[in-house]
Amino acid sequence: MKTERLLEGLARVRREETTPATMNLIARQGHAQDLARCQELHVSLRLPYPEGCSRALVEMWRALLSNWAMQIFLVEDRARPLASRIVSFSATVFVTDEFCREAQSKLSPYLGVQVARRFLSHKLPLLNRMQVAQANARKGLNVIMCFGGCQSDGLSPEQILAVREKQSEAFHLGHSGYRMKEFLADAIGEEVSHWMLDSGAHLRRDYSRYFKKQDAQMPEASQRPRLVGLTKKEALANPGSYLSSLFVYTPPRFHFSHSEQLLLQHALEGETSDELATSLFISPWTVKKRWHAIYERVANIDRELLPVANDPDVASRGAERRRHLLHYLRQHPEELRPWSQ
Repeated sequence: MKTERLLEGLARVRREETTPATMNLIARQGHAQDLARCQELHVSLRLPYPEGCSRALVEMWRALLSNWAMQIFLVEDRARPLASRIVSFSATVFVTDEFCREAQSKLSPYLGVQVARRFLSHKLPLLNRMQVAQANARKGLNVIMCFGGCQSDGLSPEQILAVREKQSEAFHLGHSGYRMKEFLADAIGEEVSHWMLDSGAHLRRDYSRYFKKQDAQMPEASQRPRLVGLTKKEALANPGSYLSSLFVYTPPRFHFSHSEQLLLQHALEGETSDELATSLFISPWTVKKRWHAIYERVANIDRELLPVANDPDVASRGAERRRHLLHYLRQHPEELRPWSQ
């Protein structure tokens, strides 16, 4: 008993030393440089990946991110050391109608594992950027949340709740503005399942038949898979739920080019003109040229959106126009989503 109490005490001290008393959380979109830390969180779920699939996760995620086939959204704790700031993440992929139907009828549990298997066999059921743009402009997209992870060790219930709330905020940040047709989520563990159902999702499969047919034992509570989802019809029938707001869609007005969208996305993250040139691998002159094209496009459609500053200084006028435009884009993310007639 003394030994157990001693070990518990040491573990508590260690958690207190590694976990800040206060948290400073932000929600943001994930990028390629975040993938290694996301893999650490995902692997901690101990999902049944074949060995080759597990090693290929970062390679697969990087390829999908570059082609707009996947979105990563995460929560950072700015009070933590740089290497461990990401405390939670989720990732979604845009899938074909066929894969969406299979997921709800016959696929094995753990959809992230199924996607990884198909990546290795070069039979991905995912949409590329052009297909996403076409579906987004027409019938809509099927979105599956199938990768994720959260570090909750040493966190109080209040801190876990704060992380969950920020994760929801990050999810909306990454997916508002898409024409969504159906949403599915690979909810792993009792806590995540309750969170998704309370947010408005409906249970699609609990996989009890699958495990019974395989004569396999049901996984423990922290790893038990469930498939939950929501369609636009279901969202309209329950408009007060958190997830229902994802199905609100407004078509874009300005139809920015892909390169213009990239510049605006980085500008929304606070990058200066010099930083934009560096991160986009273009010259400062090209940055100015793109801003000019963006302002001209907006002025042709909605001139009042870009009031001319009273200050005669050209730089001041540019900063004023940028401020008004970015404020508009924060409320209209559809302008930064792939869209093709």
